Amino acid sequence: MWAVVLFLLSAWPDPPIPDFFRGSDKVAHAALYAVMGVALAWGRKGAISPPAHWIMVLAGALYGATDEFHQAFVRGRSPDVGDWTADVTGVLVGYTLVLGLMKWLITTRSMDEGVDVS
Repeated sequence: MWAVVLFLLSAWPDPPIPDFFRGSDKVAHAALYAVMGVALAWGRKGAISPPAHWIMVLAGALYGATDEFHQAFVRGRSPDVGDWTADVTGVLVGYTLVLGLMKWLITTRSMDEGVDVS
């Protein structure tokens, strides 16, 4: 579902992009793709046979690359390696955040139950 939202945002011709500070568009890219990273990590958690972490992150990075390519065909938009770098950074941050949170929850729950997790 999030990929659809990202696609629609990227298909928006001549979007009104506020420029709060230099590089604010990169922060927006990273934030949007962090949500994708969260979704990828959460989806992996529920998989019967989960793929390796690097494959999940690669999927997010490749989606970002195709998204930038797609912008070459949208009026007022253009592909940008800096945007793609922000996309990948966002995927990594969101994905890592979920992994860290899950590990913390497992450790906390195990400590509450008196289970040795070392």
